[in-house]
Amino acid sequence: MFYDDKRSKKEKSLKSKAVSKKVVPRTRKRSPQKSTAKSSSLLFKLFSGAIITLFIAVGIKYFIDQTINHNPLLGKWRTQTALGIMEIEFERNSMSTFGTKNSVTYDIEENKIIVFDDMIKVGNTYKIIDENTISTEVGGYKTVYKRVK
Repeated sequence: MFYDDKRSKKEKSLKSKAVSKKVVPRTRKRSPQKSTAKSSSLLFKLFSGAIITLFIAVGIKYFIDQTINHNPLLGKWRTQTALGIMEIEFERNSMSTFGTKNSVTYDIEENKIIVFDDMIKVGNTYKIIDENTISTEVGGYKTVYKRVK
């Protein structure tokens, strides 16, 4: 009996210890460096996405300008006249000549372009000879321009 009492006391103490110990799952605390790394990684992804979107938008704009809105007059042109060298420059919405810049609109046809001065509502026709040569006729005089590269 004495032995049974000791055993029963040991078993009781072991059982009570086993019941009293609760298994608590460990939770890991995140270090501030890892969350900073995640936020900087997210920022990098957002920045990269914005840059890629910008390049795609510029590419689409360039494609549309070169195919749908193609204007072969855009650029700087030069001619030699009796009065000296004369230059004109055509931009998307304007034309510069003799040091002045005028707002213009273009009527583009297959081999000629009519340039309308928005201020005085007068147009001038430029014939496309090739990609580096154009001509215009004003007052019965034909003037040939070469593209300035």
